[in-house]
Amino acid sequence: MRHLKPRYIAKLRGQQEFVVVDPHGKPPRGAFLSLVKIAVWLMEEWYFALFTENKETLLICDRYYHDLLVDPRRFRFGAPLWTAAMVGKLMPRPNLWILLNAPPEVLQARKQEVAMEETKRQCQAYLAFIREQKRHVVVDASQSLDKVIVDVELSIRKAVIEEEGDRG
Repeated sequence: MRHLKPRYIAKLRGQQEFVVVDPHGKPPRGAFLSLVKIAVWLMEEWYFALFTENKETLLICDRYYHDLLVDPRRFRFGAPLWTAAMVGKLMPRPNLWILLNAPPEVLQARKQEVAMEETKRQCQAYLAFIREQKRHVVVDASQSLDKVIVDVELSIRKAVIEEEGDRG
């Protein structure tokens, strides 16, 4: 499992993983720095996809580049959003997109990172985004943790079977 963060930049800055409590608390970076950052992300994702990640290994990302398109403030993105969308088209695509979805009220009860209106907006934006993806599943994350795990596992197994069928 890995978290979305340009690993090379984080390593240069000596950063470790940390929990974000106020994702909209800092101002956006400038356009130039934002564009440099997404260019580095693009290069890193392709490097890892081509040279380091085992194709037979399940890789789970709790966030991916495309989160930037839904919540640019979280990533302090200060360039025009169309540039991020263009780079997003060049990113390696997962074999399966899984959205853990729940009503905004449930999400707010669990974590109050952003205001309720922003949570509602993001829920709608994530649903719109995920429905555009070739292979996607929306899992009801308001269920018990055990049920969510079962639904995700079944979705992954089904996707693997479908992918094998597409190849053979």
